[in-house]
Amino acid sequence: MPETDLRTIDQKLIDADFFSDQDAVYELFTQMRRDDPVHWTVRDDGVGFWSVFKHAECRAVLDDAVLFNTGTTGQMPPFAAELDIVSKKGFGVGESILTTDPPRHTKVRAVFEGPFKPKAMLDYTDRCTEIIRGIFNNLPASGECDLVADIGARIPMAVISDILKVPEEDWVRILSWGKMSHQGFNHDAETSLQGFNNMTQYCLGLSNERRGCPMDDPLALLANAEVDGKPLSDAEVGRNGMLMLVAGFETTRNAFAGGVQTLLEHPDQMQYLRENPKGMRRAVEEVVRWTNAAVAFRRMATADTELGGKQIKKGDNIVVWFPSANRDEDVFENADVFDITRHPNPHIGFAAGAHFCAGAPLAKLELEIALQEVLDRYDGIEVIGPVEYIPSNYVFGLATMPVRLRRKAAA
Repeated sequence: MPETDLRTIDQKLIDADFFSDQDAVYELFTQMRRDDPVHWTVRDDGVGFWSVFKHAECRAVLDDAVLFNTGTTGQMPPFAAELDIVSKKGFGVGESILTTDPPRHTKVRAVFEGPFKPKAMLDYTDRCTEIIRGIFNNLPASGECDLVADIGARIPMAVISDILKVPEEDWVRILSWGKMSHQGFNHDAETSLQGFNNMTQYCLGLSNERRGCPMDDPLALLANAEVDGKPLSDAEVGRNGMLMLVAGFETTRNAFAGGVQTLLEHPDQMQYLRENPKGMRRAVEEVVRWTNAAVAFRRMATADTELGGKQIKKGDNIVVWFPSANRDEDVFENADVFDITRHPNPHIGFAAGAHFCAGAPLAKLELEIALQEVLDRYDGIEVIGPVEYIPSNYVFGLATMPVRLRRKAAA
């Protein structure tokens, strides 16, 4: 491609506002999978990184935590200097499982992932349903609400707060800190770091109160664990607690709101789900593939290697583009078609390999329950205001979606 075309592509990839137009984003991803699937990208200040667009190469990077690790800058992609700051200081390099590589990653993750495993989620289903129904019950009688703020954001924060045994009177505070942490995408690193640090210190405080106590929630497990014969550091305890709060906020909020929006755009698929509720599990997998709550992760090459025909040097940063991988024509038949019956569905919506999201079973459970509540309660959803997207090339999602929910008539 001519140099001018390459520069235009780079400018789009690092421009958070460009990602508010998802049609344009997916058009660009299709072009890159075809023309330059492993692309050297340079931002305005000269910092460069590899952009990876094909499913196979994305999996290769994510699955090999030795050759491609989280490095010294964490997993947030290097799109701007502000995000570099948030990546290092907000998530804490080497302090949470998101920014730690095996074997330490695996050992620390094993400490607290038990409550998030599929068997634990099965046992938690009734309680999760109770919480989610409570959120729907408290919506205005008029049915007018913001699908993102009033439902999508509240569900994951309430559920993860319940699992962590956060006092209910603090749930609103947790939600506000989650919103603050996302301001890094708007180039407000200071507010973003404050949100991350508030959640980190709060989780550390709760964990300290549970040291020596026979409790089995994740914060207590972190507080009382030993790895390689030593207790976890305060930073590891606090950052991993914060990570559980933030990850749930991002994933379920974006997938729920985006899922409802997509079902509205595909009424035949929504009707199929109404008539075939047992199809919800496959529908959730397709919603995750389609909505792509996480857009990009960063990795660093630990040695010279080859990827997609390109020579990667030791120390090079690599950005994995999840939405592009999840629309790869070589992996998904009719990749640009939303199909809730799709099977198999090898998406990487929750990352892959050693860093596969520990909270994926919980996110899927929340989505199953929340989407079923929508179908069971309402026979109509009307969008009553402008729909706005988060201007971010790190997470996909709706910023606002004002709706009027029309309740089903009593039988």
